[in-house]
Amino acid sequence: MPFITDYRLFVTVSLTLVPILADTSRVSAPNPMTLEPTNRPLRRAMAPLVALAIWLVIVVGTGFQNYATYTLKGEKTTLGKTLLWAFNDWTGWLLLGPLVFYLARRFRIERPMVQSRLALHALLALLVSAAHGLMYWWMEFMTGGLWKEMTPWQLVPVYISKSLIFGLMIYGALVAASHGIEYYRRYKDRELRATQLTSQLSKARLEVLKMQLQPHFLFNTLHAISALVTKNPSAADRIITRLGDLLRLSLQSNGTQEVPLKQELEFVDKYIDIQLTRFQDRLHIQVNAAPDALTGMVPSLLLQPLIENSIKYGVERHEAPSRIDVRARKVGDRLRLEVADDGPGFPATIKTPLPGRGLGLANTRARIAALYGDAGTLEIGEAPGGGALVIIDLPFRTDAGQYA
Repeated sequence: MPFITDYRLFVTVSLTLVPILADTSRVSAPNPMTLEPTNRPLRRAMAPLVALAIWLVIVVGTGFQNYATYTLKGEKTTLGKTLLWAFNDWTGWLLLGPLVFYLARRFRIERPMVQSRLALHALLALLVSAAHGLMYWWMEFMTGGLWKEMTPWQLVPVYISKSLIFGLMIYGALVAASHGIEYYRRYKDRELRATQLTSQLSKARLEVLKMQLQPHFLFNTLHAISALVTKNPSAADRIITRLGDLLRLSLQSNGTQEVPLKQELEFVDKYIDIQLTRFQDRLHIQVNAAPDALTGMVPSLLLQPLIENSIKYGVERHEAPSRIDVRARKVGDRLRLEVADDGPGFPATIKTPLPGRGLGLANTRARIAALYGDAGTLEIGEAPGGGALVIIDLPFRTDAGQYA
């Protein structure tokens, strides 16, 4: 049967040439715009396979289209012949495609050389199209598909001329595809760089905010020590010892934006011990943290400036004993922290922390916004029975975020 014979010839030629044609890596240009170097070997391995798959779809589609056209016109042919013709025609573009991509990358059409590069690619398109015509002729000659009305050598210019117009279109499409891929890679590279820069700026901003707290806290503690050196030397010595412990814990978390709540409370305990030594009977601080909340991550140095604010604006300004309550609990997938005192509290008209209320509130709110965005909040209000209340609501998680 003619169909079986022609189809066997098509399959035989395909299986012979595919391993050779698939090796396009020899003419593929390196990609300097790769955004993820770890994926480069995988992408290079996949590119020839994708190109080969597209080529096979075009060959089979063209073969079936030609077969349907001949059948509708009433001309006798076989599907095997039309597949073979399509194979011979598109094999040249499978070989020339990587070369065209290389030329498109080597001679990119960009300012200020747009006109000269367009002229160069027009010339290259003619040469590549002519080369495709020669390849098409050679494939037809090898598979016995040349017209019998003319000699093989007489058909060379015929095949070249046939390939020129359609070849120019294919060359232009491949150059356009190469430019599109390159511009997309550049766009992704700029997007990645912008993301990395934003992350670095946010991390730097967090470090600045954190460094603002450390000298502020140290200055206030040294001021308290100087006030006690002559009045109560033993208390001043105790504070100096606790200050050394605090500095050690602070250095351990240096560069870390988030720590477990348990670690944050250890730091707070040292600070509370200093303040209890300083104010003695005038201050009572109670810390209540639910066991299931201790593993939740919180910004380091989160609670200390809030407690310091309560002491500065509550305890220091009143001779009567004062109380500060620190509470932490897990509510669903949220971590809720509260710092309340029985001092004068916030004015009823204040909805946001003011600079006059101290560095702690403004700094803490800025750090929460940088770390969690809209997922973290800091609210102020009135404590039950009077006094200031600060409520912090964070997403509960046990691993550090991107700025840790």
